[in-house]
Amino acid sequence: MKNLVFAILLYAFAAPAFGESPAAVSVAAPADAQSAVIYWDSAEGRVLRARMPADADYWQLAPNFATQITQSYCSVASAVTVLNAMPIKKPVDSTYAPYAYFTQSNFFTPEVVKVINAQTVLAMGMTREQLAETLSRQGVKATSIAGDTFSDETLRALLKKALGDDGQFVLANYYRATLGQVGGGHWSALAAYDEQSDRVLILDVAKYKYPPAWVTISMLHQAIATIDKVSNKSRGLVLVSK
Repeated sequence: MKNLVFAILLYAFAAPAFGESPAAVSVAAPADAQSAVIYWDSAEGRVLRARMPADADYWQLAPNFATQITQSYCSVASAVTVLNAMPIKKPVDSTYAPYAYFTQSNFFTPEVVKVINAQTVLAMGMTREQLAETLSRQGVKATSIAGDTFSDETLRALLKKALGDDGQFVLANYYRATLGQVGGGHWSALAAYDEQSDRVLILDVAKYKYPPAWVTISMLHQAIATIDKVSNKSRGLVLVSK
């Protein structure tokens, strides 16, 4: 345990990227990437959040919105954000005992470490299929969908339904550079869909780096259809439900 704590501290100060593998390298973003992203605290962002639907997942996620505790724990922080928003049995972490709450430490149960352990996530994060499998070990349903298997229209229809209050949550694995951001592969929860602007709200778990951001369906699709070099498969979505 002492070795793991030391490794986490060492990596937190040494890692070259936020929420990505140390080998991740940024590339030039599409020319329209910056215009496709509207940040939470901008004037346009305030307009979008003012008309956020009452049934948007945001209202369930916001009270449980976690910041990743290391620069490679974006997948874990995204997972616990969703798990804490769900009406399921939660574990007791010694930090908060006797209160039950998912943390980025107690996420790694004996069943989860059969899929991937904390040291590996610390070094290289999680792939789409690994995150879906670890979530299923927490007693929820998790469906992995490759980002290169559907159209903009299919993605739009899926998110319009899933981001409403129907008991389903969406985690996105996307490539930051596609959105004009610094970094490589990253995980965050999706929180709302704005039909008028055709944008989706990303709750970025690297809150020290970027605020929540609204991105167009088309740009999100491009970002989740990129190839993850660890799995050699497309990034994409993980749908989570009870």
